[in-house]
Amino acid sequence: MNRLSFLRPQCARTSLLAFGLTLIAAFPCSAELQKSQRSGTNLDVSFEYLLSNFSGTVPSQWARLDFDSTQQEIYTLNQGSNEVRIFNRQGMEIFAFGADGEIVSAVDIASAEDGRLYVLARNFTQHAIQILNYRGEPEAVIRIQGLPESGADFAPDRIEERDGRLYLLDSSAARVVVIDQGGLILAEHDLSAELAEAAKELDPEKKKATVLDVSGFCVGPDGSLYFTTPALFSAFRLVPGGELEPFGIPGSGPGKFGVVSGIAADAQGNIYVADRLRSVVMVFDRNFSFLGEFGYRGDRPEDLIVPDDLALDPQGNRLFVAQAANKGVGVYRVVLDEPR
Repeated sequence: MNRLSFLRPQCARTSLLAFGLTLIAAFPCSAELQKSQRSGTNLDVSFEYLLSNFSGTVPSQWARLDFDSTQQEIYTLNQGSNEVRIFNRQGMEIFAFGADGEIVSAVDIASAEDGRLYVLARNFTQHAIQILNYRGEPEAVIRIQGLPESGADFAPDRIEERDGRLYLLDSSAARVVVIDQGGLILAEHDLSAELAEAAKELDPEKKKATVLDVSGFCVGPDGSLYFTTPALFSAFRLVPGGELEPFGIPGSGPGKFGVVSGIAADAQGNIYVADRLRSVVMVFDRNFSFLGEFGYRGDRPEDLIVPDDLALDPQGNRLFVAQAANKGVGVYRVVLDEPR
């Protein structure tokens, strides 16, 4: 039995919740980090806590994140140990699996509203996408059907789930394939040409080689695709049926892009972008106007150390931030008071 397997069933959540609340009450960590007003919008950010278990903060190195809105739980994948951990709304670990070899070597995860978890295998050709139930038990495998010969080398390393559709990103090829639950291809997006054109505009004389791979990736509630490309100091939004829209200005000041990484978007179209170099998370509105940022490279719990993947809790106005140096995952409350 996995060391935490007895905690995962629904009947165990109530008692664990009470104990978790006791711990959090004993160790309050909330700290106000940012108050600003730009473009008519008030931004209020406060630090809540780091994801923890009964031993303290759970360390992780650039974990992959996904939030289950139905159960109000956050999933983390530590690629180094191939372990999936699940935390409740209070940030306490309630279940873990994978470290003992129960799942294939994984590069990313995505949760669905029905409680199932999609695990994207590192060896995609052999293992594809593994479907697990809420106990971490394998249920099925999804393989892409009808991929053309030109896509034989398609090697996705990111996965997102939205309304039953699975979005697979090959970050090095800047290519997205959208499939249904049966593996049938619903849409394809090859962004390599657009990114190459953006690189040409940034460096018209081609003075230096540019690696055009994608770093951050997410699917917004409206089906828009969001990307970051560190080499171009840019982020992009691809609206369904629309053009690729770039935004971002290189620099070291507030709202400027250094080495951008994780990206997330909420139902109002607000965009959250992590920057590894500056150790901040920036917030933009749907029109790409800068609203503010938070973070500071330091050792305090509320500080950020090379932030990467992001996940949103839309109901609780919370943002989860994966970090380096085994700092773990920070949880921040982000409130945007938009003009009426």
